[in-house]
Amino acid sequence: MFDSLRIRLILLLLGLLSLMAVAIGFATLSAMKRDSYSQAQQSLSVASKVFQQALANRSEQLSTSVRIVASDFGFRRAVATSEQETIASVLENHGGRIQANVSVLLSPSGELLASTQQQISQTQITILYKEMKQSGRDSLADIVLIGDDAYQLVMMPVKAPQLIAWVGMGFLLDQDLATQIKGVTDLDISFSRVTPGQQLLLATTLQQQLPATLPHNTGSSVGDGENLVFDDVIPPYLTHAVALDSQQQLFAFLHLATARWRDNYLQARSQLLLIFGLGLSLALLLAYLVARSITQPLRQLTDFARQIGQGIRATAPLIHKGEVGLLSQTLTKMQQDILQREQQILFQSQHDSLTGLANRSFVEQQLPALLHQPNLQLLLINIKDFKHINDTFGYQNGDLLLQQLANRLKSSPLLSLQPPLLLARLGGDEFLLLLPQQLPQQFPQQPPQQSRTTPLASLQFALSQEFKLGGSSMNLTLALALYVLESTEISADDALRRADIAMVHAKVRHDHLAVYQSGQDESHQRELTILRDLPLSLKSGQMFVVYQPKVSLGQQICHSSEALIRWQHPELGFIPPDEFIRLAEHSGLIALVTDWMIDQVLAQLTRWQQQQLKMKVAINLSAHDLLNPELPAQMASRLQHFQLSPSALALEVTEGAVMQDPAQVIHVLTQLRDMGIELAIDDFGTGQSSLAYLKQLPVHEVKIDRAFIKDIEHNQNDELIVQATTQLAHGLGLKVTAEGLENVAGLAKLQQHGVDTVQGYFFSKPLPAAAFEQWLQTFEPSRDRWFGRSDNSGSF
Repeated sequence: MFDSLRIRLILLLLGLLSLMAVAIGFATLSAMKRDSYSQAQQSLSVASKVFQQALANRSEQLSTSVRIVASDFGFRRAVATSEQETIASVLENHGGRIQANVSVLLSPSGELLASTQQQISQTQITILYKEMKQSGRDSLADIVLIGDDAYQLVMMPVKAPQLIAWVGMGFLLDQDLATQIKGVTDLDISFSRVTPGQQLLLATTLQQQLPATLPHNTGSSVGDGENLVFDDVIPPYLTHAVALDSQQQLFAFLHLATARWRDNYLQARSQLLLIFGLGLSLALLLAYLVARSITQPLRQLTDFARQIGQGIRATAPLIHKGEVGLLSQTLTKMQQDILQREQQILFQSQHDSLTGLANRSFVEQQLPALLHQPNLQLLLINIKDFKHINDTFGYQNGDLLLQQLANRLKSSPLLSLQPPLLLARLGGDEFLLLLPQQLPQQFPQQPPQQSRTTPLASLQFALSQEFKLGGSSMNLTLALALYVLESTEISADDALRRADIAMVHAKVRHDHLAVYQSGQDESHQRELTILRDLPLSLKSGQMFVVYQPKVSLGQQICHSSEALIRWQHPELGFIPPDEFIRLAEHSGLIALVTDWMIDQVLAQLTRWQQQQLKMKVAINLSAHDLLNPELPAQMASRLQHFQLSPSALALEVTEGAVMQDPAQVIHVLTQLRDMGIELAIDDFGTGQSSLAYLKQLPVHEVKIDRAFIKDIEHNQNDELIVQATTQLAHGLGLKVTAEGLENVAGLAKLQQHGVDTVQGYFFSKPLPAAAFEQWLQTFEPSRDRWFGRSDNSGSF
């Protein structure tokens, strides 16, 4: 009968009854602990009310005495006539009657006129007076901090009948007061000043040191709730904090000794432990007798299970009796299943479930060891426009395409001629091959009419032809990036990063092929540094704005300019705007740059407006800015914030930005124009927009790119383009601005063809605001310097 595990478990449950007895005992002790704490907390609450009533009685005593002084006719006359001796005598006599520690007299403006304490300074009184005035009350009855001492102070106005002074008296919160209150409440009292990070003890009746950690909020207590345990480890006091002032810097800590409750609790606990100890001993003895009959086989099975958990192949113990024997057989079967499942999990964790190739995790594990071999090459393969394939044919067909490409990589000529050391799908549509040597010079399949093609192009052609998808045949566009390892000491992360850098270049090349070149890694690191530091540079002063004049050729005046951004990096030096603007657009940081630029320009316009300097400033916007439907509202809000007219601002957009989403951009530009902001098309002639869009754009100005201006005096084609563009723009009612003018000969050509406005180094390079203001002061008085030349060959 005892061979049955069920019977043995029944006997074991008898032992569990002993554990239940222990649990009941623990619950009993917990209940006693909570009851003891509740009694202590109630006593502390009652004593706290007595303490607060004692303070209220002292405050009423003070108020009565101060009111008597303030209404005393002789005292009011002495105050009105500034009789210092009489004032001092009254303050000292009345204060002495109620044993006040301090008496003060203040002027209506808060100036200290008299005090019974010489150490009270005007500065302390000024702070107290300001607090009283800020409270909006005609009198003060509060506990305040004067210097390093706390006083229970009452202050009232002295009127005759107008306010002629303030009189106040106060009790010091000192050791004597703490002792008096302890006699009333039977609690130990501590007065303390609490500030963030510091606690200053003013007085205490405790015979031992004040607890290091005390509550700072009114009503909180040390030893709160279930944490009150009556043993020698816990401090023997229950503490309650009472805030004494409105600023909650002065606190009274009421300390209740817990000795009587702790002693009762410890005595009851000892008795219960004795009773429960005897019962537990009997239960343990019974459990031992029962467990002894099953300990040996279970220990053997436990050791076997531990070996299974450690991955050790072991033999199950020979047990054939009852349920324990069945458990032995089950553990043996479990061991076999675990080994099989571990192999499956290991394979799945290291291989792509869709293609069966190694995955990124496997590459990161194996690549460091493989890179120690010489003459290695990393080849990345990426499917161009794979998202478009998924959108067109569906994700299921997209998965089939990835499987076909993986199979082609396994069976391609590359695999038969020189098997790769590693073939993996890194994720998405990107594959990695680790080649043991250079690509072969010839492949069975060559691009048509390309007998001298590179091995990389031959491989690209061989892998991209005739995929079956959705019942039709299609050719893929594959981007291939190759990194030839120059050293066996390179890390796996560096090798993969350089292959990724080469892939970035491959995706933008027309043939979609790229080999990593020395120095591209540094260029990539430079771009990462620029992107990392760009947000901080806007706040640190590294970024600044310069202004280039836009000169009217008809009137020969300058009332407008273009704002340009500049970046002087502390490590990289001067960074060209084209470089970091491009990176900001690609990374989504361009909005930060635009917002900063607009705020800087509007702030400068405000300063110029205050200087009576009339100036319109143009700001360049990116495609990202124009696709923001909230841009008009944001511009209106900024203009209102800086109290500027929209006519003081001009916005310049490129043709390429317009072509991102013509309908949305035209809608945004129309709203900006309706606000009164002047709009211009920048770099006209170099973009990709058509004349059809030009006539639809709600712009005021066309800016001809500097590529057509810098050599206009020598290049007839440039001159014809400028002439035609000017005539076209004027026909559409638009102004024309020429960028990049460098010499007087070019200026003559632009005047000849009716260009309205010119900017360029001929007049001035972009200047900081202060230098730009100086240029303006010298321009109009000496305009003949630019417009009065007779030669046509000089350059600026």
